Amino acid sequence: MQSVLHNHVVYFVGVFCDLATMQMREILRCDRAIGLANDQIDRVHVGLREYDLNVDTSTASPFETATQILTFVESTHTPQGFINMQKKFK
Repeated sequence: MQSVLHNHVVYFVGVFCDLATMQMREILRCDRAIGLANDQIDRVHVGLREYDLNVDTSTASPFETATQILTFVESTHTPQGFINMQKKFK
C-alpha cells in the first residue's frame, strides 16, 4: 500500500460506531450476517492504524459525517496518519 500511495496526499479516517447501534443496523439492513458486528468490533481498528480523523456514525448522520470529513480535509493539508504509519513499517 505504501508504494502505491506514497506520492499522494492520504487521509485515514477511522469510522466508529458503538456495538449496540451496529447490532441494530445488522437486523434492520437484512443483508448482514447477524453477529458480524460482535466479531468485527474488536478487530477492525487494531494494529498499526493511525487515523487523521475519527468519526462516530452512531451519533452522526451520514450527512454530518461527510461534512466532518470534508471540513477536516479542507482545513488539513498535511495529514499525518499515513506518514506515521509508514514510519512504523520502516
